[in-house]
Amino acid sequence: MPLKRQTPNPPFYYGWIIIATSFITLGVAFGVWYSFSVFYIAIIKDFAWTRATTAGIFSLFTISHYLCAFLTGWLIDRFGPRLVIPAGALWLAASLTLLAKAQNIFDFYLIYGVLAAIGVSLIGFVPHATFLPRWFVRRRGLALGLAMAGVGFGMLIVPPTIQHLISCHNWRYAYQALAILVLFIIPINLFFQRRDPQQIGLQPDGNTAIPKQPLSTITKPQSSAIIIDTKWAATEWTSGKALKTKRFWYLAAGFFLGPFAIQGVLLHAVAGLVDGGMTTKTAASIFGFLGICGSVGKITLGFFGDRWNRETANTIGMAAATLGVLALASIELQPQLLPYLFAIGFGFGYGAAAPLYPSIAADIFQGRHFGRVFGLLSLNLGFGGAAGAWFSGLIFDHSGSYFTAFIFDITALWLSCLFFWLAAPRKIRLNRKQFDS
Repeated sequence: MPLKRQTPNPPFYYGWIIIATSFITLGVAFGVWYSFSVFYIAIIKDFAWTRATTAGIFSLFTISHYLCAFLTGWLIDRFGPRLVIPAGALWLAASLTLLAKAQNIFDFYLIYGVLAAIGVSLIGFVPHATFLPRWFVRRRGLALGLAMAGVGFGMLIVPPTIQHLISCHNWRYAYQALAILVLFIIPINLFFQRRDPQQIGLQPDGNTAIPKQPLSTITKPQSSAIIIDTKWAATEWTSGKALKTKRFWYLAAGFFLGPFAIQGVLLHAVAGLVDGGMTTKTAASIFGFLGICGSVGKITLGFFGDRWNRETANTIGMAAATLGVLALASIELQPQLLPYLFAIGFGFGYGAAAPLYPSIAADIFQGRHFGRVFGLLSLNLGFGGAAGAWFSGLIFDHSGSYFTAFIFDITALWLSCLFFWLAAPRKIRLNRKQFDS
């Protein structure tokens, strides 16, 4: 006679509430992040700074953001997102309010480059990449893709709205409005966010937490993953142990080179479109459309990362991103069609990073210290993104064109793919769908 389950699974897994909460939070966080592409043009016009100097504000922001990553990971491990994210939102709103009063380059470097970066670090990619993988194993890539799709909706709504506010008022007014928007995510996270499924008596993917049973009584495996390298998977990976492995440094290289290309393109995308003959409003709309394409990419490539393996899904994304960068670099040849090809190709392709980077890292180093390990890896996201954003501005200032910078970005995309293949998360663990296929 078959054994009865001790407790039925709940009809709806709370992890999906976590995904919805994270979707909204990430939309706001990256609405702040990517709205700088629109502020970038207004600030250059107002202060007459060079593009490299102005891009340096964003570069410092990116570095500061990820320098806080290790601390953010520790705070999430220690206090959980229910407290950390609201505190970060309050900090960020205060920083944006101060930024509306900025008078010189030092103000921008300090307030946006450091203070606002700390706030975004506490509510953005790093905390979510730390705790979301704890909620899902079997559908980890899809779940992260759905949550990270909020980034694309933030890009769709916030930058065009900011451009409208700048056109109707000025960039100072727009920053004040952005500060108010950030405050709305505080109650959402206080009410709904949780650190992990164990807090509410669940296991990942919605299984009810049940007492340990003898092996002879188990009729169905509880794990959603197939362990390929049992010795590696059994290791309790602290940050110190991870630093001594080749896989950590392969991931570090991939985490540096991918954002080098992605941020090098995204920060200068609106400026590049305007240089190609578009109005700032039309360019901001194209940028918003790119964000929606990014959401499609996050969900689709996250899903296929679960079905195939993470490396293959990421490579497909980088191939699409390459086509998009080529379209942007050649925009003057066909200014009616190529901006949309850029938005579709690059948007879909760069969308691979948000769900796949934390999934790749979690496949290799998952465990109770993962927040700190991912925090260390995230430093490379910061330095890579900062270098890419600044480098594109420098190339433009010296040549009057982004073409050479975009060729460097394409090269960086493919080198990042190579390092993820060398890290080989597929050789550590696969979920059952990957294994069966």
